[in-house]
Amino acid sequence: MFFRKKRISSFAAVILVAAFLLSIISSCSGPKDISEGLVYDETSNFWYSEKEEYKGLVGIMRKGCSDYPEIRGTYILATDDDVIFIGGVNSRETDGKTPVNAYTTYEIGSLTKVFTATAVFQLIEKGMLSLDDTIDKFFPEYAHGSEITVYQLLHMQSGIRRELMDTDLKTPETVGKEEIEKFRKYWFADGFSEEEIMEEFFKADLDYEPGTKYQYSNAGYFLLAKIVEKVSGMKYRDYLKKHIFNVCNMNHTTSMEHGGLTSVPETTYPNASTPFELDKLFDDLYLGTVSSQGNGDIHSCAADLLAFDRALIGGKLIRNESLSQMLHFEFGYACGWMEIAGRNNAYYHSGGTPLYHAENTYCKSGKFGNVYLIQLHSTYADAKPAGAVIQNVLIYLGV
Repeated sequence: MFFRKKRISSFAAVILVAAFLLSIISSCSGPKDISEGLVYDETSNFWYSEKEEYKGLVGIMRKGCSDYPEIRGTYILATDDDVIFIGGVNSRETDGKTPVNAYTTYEIGSLTKVFTATAVFQLIEKGMLSLDDTIDKFFPEYAHGSEITVYQLLHMQSGIRRELMDTDLKTPETVGKEEIEKFRKYWFADGFSEEEIMEEFFKADLDYEPGTKYQYSNAGYFLLAKIVEKVSGMKYRDYLKKHIFNVCNMNHTTSMEHGGLTSVPETTYPNASTPFELDKLFDDLYLGTVSSQGNGDIHSCAADLLAFDRALIGGKLIRNESLSQMLHFEFGYACGWMEIAGRNNAYYHSGGTPLYHAENTYCKSGKFGNVYLIQLHSTYADAKPAGAVIQNVLIYLGV
């Protein structure tokens, strides 16, 4: 009897060791491919769920990706538990062979801002920072620092102008070579140091009294990135990697890198920032890493952005109380999110660079719970069809 018990105990021990080793192997293998379990339509390069409850949403996404031949890029529609649809549309990766997919990387532009805001709230939760801190605490050389709070930077109510340096190219008939060269050095070439950029910025007047209105400002989120560095004692890019990217298994996401993307940009597009055809002025249109810190520096893929959204909304990155503060809207803006007019519990942010366009949309639906729609495009011209896809999904969900 004793021998039998001993054999059983030994067998149990072997099972426990095997289970432990399997768990180690599993944890080291990284996250599973998010297309696993989906049907693949090779002709269209679509992956989709066959679950009956998602049939209508799959139809909307297939139609949206097919109706606009100008669309280039990756789409993902998902809930907290399921991936409903993935589309890799009309484009290939840099190898010239691989169709774009959930892991193709793009510049995400201003989608970066919600990452910066998340880092700020993490530091607030640790007691290292406060929404009510005035920024002279971090930039004593800034004359207007005592007038501006961290809260106002997050909500774009700071009075700070849109960009750190004046690089206006809105009037083609009056722009000279010096202005064009300054634009190139600021946006694309990292031709100015942080010290040079901030020295010019600190000399600028405020555009309005802080706290009195909303005005979009990339400069404000650059300052938030520098505050993250000063408070945490880490470089901004290292902080994001350790406390956000690694936590979410965002293995295809980087901060403050120039180029190195797996997507191929298709076209540039004149927009509100400049009416110029930039590809006729400059050879390299990938964003620089200095001026874009905190406001547009991240490169990512749709799968990683979905992992981030799920973690943020699910309380894995910040507590629910912090999330409620993050989604406290004034003038329609809050901490890297915008309210969608005419919709309940629906939020988004777009990101535009000279080469790319991105949309990140999150809503609370009655039937499916949290729903996430991510669109990454390799041409700025995709902004209009991207908005149409968002609206069609929200109409179907009834939010």
